[in-house]
Order: sequence, then C-alpha cells, then structure tokens
Amino acid sequence: MGEKLPKYTKNQQIGNRSATILKSVMQKYCIFPDIEQSQDLGIDFIGTVINDGTPTEYNFNAQCKGTDNSEVKLNADGTVFAYPIKVSTINYWKQKKDVTFLFLVDEKNEQIYWTAPLKEIENKDLSAQDTYTFHVSKINCLDKNSMVLPEPFIFEIIRYYANFSETVIKQLDKVQDYSTDSDSRTNMLELMEVLEKNFNKVDKKYKETIDKLIEKIKFDLERSFYYCGQLDQMDEIVRIYCPNGIYNTPFGTGNSAKTIEECKEKIDALISRNDVTYKELFELSKEVSELRGNFLGFFREMVYEDMPFSNHDDIEKEFNEWLRETGKFV
Repeated sequence: MGEKLPKYTKNQQIGNRSATILKSVMQKYCIFPDIEQSQDLGIDFIGTVINDGTPTEYNFNAQCKGTDNSEVKLNADGTVFAYPIKVSTINYWKQKKDVTFLFLVDEKNEQIYWTAPLKEIENKDLSAQDTYTFHVSKINCLDKNSMVLPEPFIFEIIRYYANFSETVIKQLDKVQDYSTDSDSRTNMLELMEVLEKNFNKVDKKYKETIDKLIEKIKFDLERSFYYCGQLDQMDEIVRIYCPNGIYNTPFGTGNSAKTIEECKEKIDALISRNDVTYKELFELSKEVSELRGNFLGFFREMVYEDMPFSNHDDIEKEFNEWLRETGKFV
C-alpha cells in the first residue's frame, strides 16, 4: 500500500492555472503581486493601477477563480456566471479599505470576467446565511489583447472610496466605547479634528458638484427659451405644427409633456429646495437636456423648411454638440 500524501485537487489545478493567466494580463496595467498561500484569507492578489509606468492612487484586491471550477455555474443563456462565497470571506472583504474584485478566468479562451462583488450586496443582510452566490456578467471582460483597463473597472475603485463614511462611523463607535480616560479623550479629539477637516472638504466638493449640475440645467433651459424665441419669430410656418403657438405647445411624451413655461416652473421649484438630492437633479438634467434637444431639433427643421438654400452651419454645429453631449452621436 502506498504512502498517504496530500491531494492536488482539480479545483486547485484550475485555480493555479487561472491565477497565472490573470497575473500575466493584469501586469500590463498594474503592480500585481500575489499573496502567500499561508496568508490567503480570500484575497489572492493586491493590485495598484499604473499609468505610464507610475503607480497611481487606485488600489484594489483580487480573488481569482477558474470558470472550470466545479462551483462556478453558467446561466441558461450563457451570459452570467454564478459563484458562491462564504459570508466570513465577504465580511473580510468589507474590512478592507480598498475594493475587492472577483475574477473568473476562462482558461481555454484566456478571457477574464470581473465584478466588484460587494456592490451586489450593499443593501442585503447576510447574517443568517453561510454563503452568498455572486453573479459575474460576461459583459465585463478582459483578455490578453486588452490595451487598457476599462473605465467601469476604475470607476468601481473610486466608487468604493465613496463609502469611507461607513468605516469612519464604525471606528468612531469603537473609540466612543472607551473614551473615558484622559488619553482616550485626547485621541478622540484628534480623530474628530481630522474627520471634521475631511468632512468639510467632501461637503465642499459635493456642493460644487451640485452647483455645476444646476448650472447645466439652467443653461439647457436658457437655450430652450432662446430657440422658442427664434421659433416665435417664424410664427407663420411654426403655427402649422403648433396651432397654439410655440410657448403654449407641450413638448415631450405622455404625462411628461409640458410647455416651456411649465418646465421652468418645475425646475425653479426643484432647485430652490434645500433638501434636493443629486439624483433628483441628475434626472432633471436629463429631462431638460432632452427638452433642449427637442426645441433645437424643431428649430433646425423649421429653419431648413423656411430657408432651404441658406447656410445653417451654426445650427448644425450646436445640434451636433448636443448629440455628442447626450451620447446620441460620437
């Protein structure tokens, strides 16, 4: 009878080969050292994105699995992988100040699929379960021919940093628990001073971003009024399409159709609120941009119908700029 020896399982073989492929690809964009096996608690690599050979501030952790791993499943239409992760590992990822990516490597085709798994469970309570099955879309793909890290990948790193407040609050809770002696109170004071300084910076940047979005909304509304003014001067031809006049004609579809004055009233009411959220302003900005495009497009058609043989380069330029801005034309 032979000696008892440790087994080198199929999943271990797949994992090692997959890690080699992942490392060879990621080293084109990152400093990407692997973690010693004895210290692997759910993170296989630690990455730092490089730009022109220089390390950036973008750091991340990586967990790597092969798509041939027995636990990795592909959905019926072949577009999404599913892979279960222990909740204890997930909790470990949550402790990290940098985002953790889950990479699934298709060894045969040398393609790498990725996701930022913690984003999927942001509003979920996993305390009553032992594992959670994450989903990795084939849309998020890297391979040996990829020249740069995709923008959504970098965005997930930045997005994770935006959650810093949760970590700070947890640490403050811990400090408050033992802030009775003199040294602890001194530490608490120092911590609060640092927090206050950084909170003020974040608050300032948030307000600047809100102000820029409001400026954009006002600009699009102003341009819409400008087109209305121009169309109003073409009253004879415009009334063929707008019997009640341009200012009294709702633009848009269904219940969202409004006259230019009704749009202005809605915008003024929203941006004057002290509790207006960025999401509300963002949705409004899309609506007002679409309104501007509708008026601009109508103005363009009327001008060509009224003066077909004149030069309208200025209108074409503005219309193309709007198309590019909205992603309708590249």
